[in-house]
Amino acid sequence: MKLKSPEFRFVIIAFLFGIIIMFITPQFQVSDEPAHFERAKEVSKGIIYNNLPQNRKDNYQYHGASGYSPVMYLSSALGYKFGCITNNYQISFYSGRFFNLLVWIFLIFLAIKITPVFKWQFFFVALLPISIFQGMSYSADSFNNAFTFLFFAYVFKLIFENKDITLKKDLPLIAGLSLTGAMCKCAIYPLFLLLSANIKKQKKYIVLLIIIFSILLSYLWSSNNYINILYEADYKYNKYILTHNPLFFVHKFFLSFIYYWPEWSKQIIGKLGAMLIKFNDIFYPITFLLLFLSFFYIPEKYKIKFSHRIFSIFIFIGYIFFSCLLLFLSWTPADSYYIQGIQGRYFLAVMPLVFIVFAPNLANIKPEAEEIFKIVLILYILFMLSYTVVVITNYYYHT
Repeated sequence: MKLKSPEFRFVIIAFLFGIIIMFITPQFQVSDEPAHFERAKEVSKGIIYNNLPQNRKDNYQYHGASGYSPVMYLSSALGYKFGCITNNYQISFYSGRFFNLLVWIFLIFLAIKITPVFKWQFFFVALLPISIFQGMSYSADSFNNAFTFLFFAYVFKLIFENKDITLKKDLPLIAGLSLTGAMCKCAIYPLFLLLSANIKKQKKYIVLLIIIFSILLSYLWSSNNYINILYEADYKYNKYILTHNPLFFVHKFFLSFIYYWPEWSKQIIGKLGAMLIKFNDIFYPITFLLLFLSFFYIPEKYKIKFSHRIFSIFIFIGYIFFSCLLLFLSWTPADSYYIQGIQGRYFLAVMPLVFIVFAPNLANIKPEAEEIFKIVLILYILFMLSYTVVVITNYYYHT
């Protein structure tokens, strides 16, 4: 591993700031961390499946993450279990966070290493404040985001190296990644990109079958386990509206998208804690500008086809649409003008789709200019994360 490689630099920066942010962020001060902590404790005790309330006869106390798959909690559960050896609550809590951080770093390291394209964009987005803030916590997004990045990286390798997928190696690996992704939040979306890959027709049919099976598995798990419904939301009424007047939902979706997008874009970069810890407004456009410029100053050697861009746009819009659909059913009161519950951090995992959309095919950049821009990216990330540490410290300890 080269010392100047983006994956090596990622590991150093992510571990350093991950540890610092992990210890200066008080317990349960990451979004929904109390519920995720309870689910990690359950998994550490071997509770991998939860029936819906009407199917239980015990005194189980439900929480917001009760219906989540155990796959996303294996590392935090193992860390918590390991820390329990000390019989010290503080050690066991931070041990769970620490194990989650290590797995998050390892998965993204692999993603940056194996992808033939967008290495520096993966590096940059993975080190955004919200990304590392989720990565060091008990949140299911820690594993979900890192695993989705790894899945995208593998799919990019299959697409851009322009090799037909093999029956013995690639298809079993694709199936394994897909089934794991089906038990996460949004980790099967990279799979749809394979339909635009240059592979033989019969193998595309196999990929299509894997997609169908993964969607079915995800639906079966969520429909039998997901219970995170806002008290003020009427699920049955919202379902009735959706089935009898779908245009009403589509109208509300577009209104919500237009209304919330400026806020979502800030949350993708960093609104921490209960989304009350925010940065100076100037950092948000600067961060997006640097990401956009990175496509031009760090050009790719592989050509991005028009079909790749179209598929990426549709998958990205589809992800937003179905996320809003779920939140409409489970979190939106009948009298709400907009869909409730969507947060910008939910879109972090599918950011690699944006890479494909905006990356140009022609960029005549001198090697010296490319190296200078990479240094600028690294320095900006170091500054941004140092600023994040200061902001978190001031919020929790100097107010």
